[in-house]
Amino acid sequence: MDEKLRNDIALYRFGLIAEIVTRGIPKGEQAQRLRNIAANEHLNPYGEKQKVGLRTLERYLQLYRNGGFEALKPSKRGGYAPRAIANDLLDTAIQLKTERPERSVQQIIRIMELAEKVEPGSISESTLSKQLRKAGITRKKLQQKPNGKQFRRFEFPYRNACWQGDVQHTLYLPDPKDSNKKRVAKLFAFIDDYSRFIVHGQFYFEEKGAQLEDCLFKAILSNGKPEQIYVDNGSIYRAKALETTCAKLGIKLTHSTPRRPQGRGKIERFFQFVDSSFKPEAYDLIESGRIQSIEQLNRYFHIWKESIYHERKHGETKQTPRQRWDECEQPSVSISINDLKNAFYWEEERKVDKTGCISFQGNKYEVDSQLVGEYITIRFDPNDLEKLEVWFDGKEFENAIPLNLSRPKHEKAASVEPIQTTEESGLNFLELTEPSHEEKQKEKRGIISYQSLMEEEDK
Repeated sequence: MDEKLRNDIALYRFGLIAEIVTRGIPKGEQAQRLRNIAANEHLNPYGEKQKVGLRTLERYLQLYRNGGFEALKPSKRGGYAPRAIANDLLDTAIQLKTERPERSVQQIIRIMELAEKVEPGSISESTLSKQLRKAGITRKKLQQKPNGKQFRRFEFPYRNACWQGDVQHTLYLPDPKDSNKKRVAKLFAFIDDYSRFIVHGQFYFEEKGAQLEDCLFKAILSNGKPEQIYVDNGSIYRAKALETTCAKLGIKLTHSTPRRPQGRGKIERFFQFVDSSFKPEAYDLIESGRIQSIEQLNRYFHIWKESIYHERKHGETKQTPRQRWDECEQPSVSISINDLKNAFYWEEERKVDKTGCISFQGNKYEVDSQLVGEYITIRFDPNDLEKLEVWFDGKEFENAIPLNLSRPKHEKAASVEPIQTTEESGLNFLELTEPSHEEKQKEKRGIISYQSLMEEEDK
């Protein structure tokens, strides 16, 4: 069995138990969830539908808790039934429909599944639709007779329960390779569902897996590990590297339904605020020559995020994102820098030639001579190809020795820039934008009160 198949099987096994290992679930509830998982069919790495027995699931759970993701790899030697809807779940569905009548039954079920209030596939659309109609909760009636009760948007119960992630093509900067050309700067960001706190956001010129993982790495390093990450179906979010990283860290990776991005509204709302508040100011600084590089743009974005966005009272929570994050009593789960780096390593297979060497990304490396003729797994940081870990048959060997290093970085990876913090820069948002920017604003649209921006609530 090759390493790729072993890794795919481990990912499949982790997917079965992800909802249990990523959260602290009471023992009684855990047993019920395992029974629910065992009752459903699952698509295995061979493309076949199969049911997994309760004892097998318990064994996977024990393996993961004792040895992590690697323990789920095999050694080298296959329809749901609609259920009655409980009253508390029906109440939740009614709340979700009432607060936004345009939500479809499918959207409501998806939101409850993401919040782990129901098991995936345990509620059919026809059953819930029938119950909502029976209760008089339809779009037509709700829009004709507005309910006087105010509902808040659905949110997870505490910080780091779920992060929403996405990327926005925000604005254009001078191309570092040709100042006469423009290049789009893309904002990667992760937002905490509960607090609306941006755990990390950064601009890159490239939109590939290396940039996504760099952003996520910095978010976890700064704010602890989330229980779940919710992203769309773009190719970078479906990459095996990201799936493997989340499995190693015990993070549940969830994707929105194709062409139905409901549930990611908070990150979309943040991007709208970036467009209305950050982007015009940034373009004025670009035109004046004060922002000419992506490093300068990231420094300015960090200052704006801390001075404006995190200090602006949210219309629904009635708190600033910073205040809501800081006041949450849910402890953060920290991960050591070494464990975090190891989880983000990429993996590829190479065959060792008769001289005891491998070729990788235009570079040549020497490995242990006893591996001659074998297919080995190399693990590496895509931004640092000087160090390649060597694994064979589940055993780690001495790191590969670079004989020549013409490409120190993976071809798919772009350089990632360190963020200069507000404290390090010695600037705040107002100091960065004055005085030339203030004069431009007076001429174009009048003086903007930054204090009012910070206090303005979402409409």
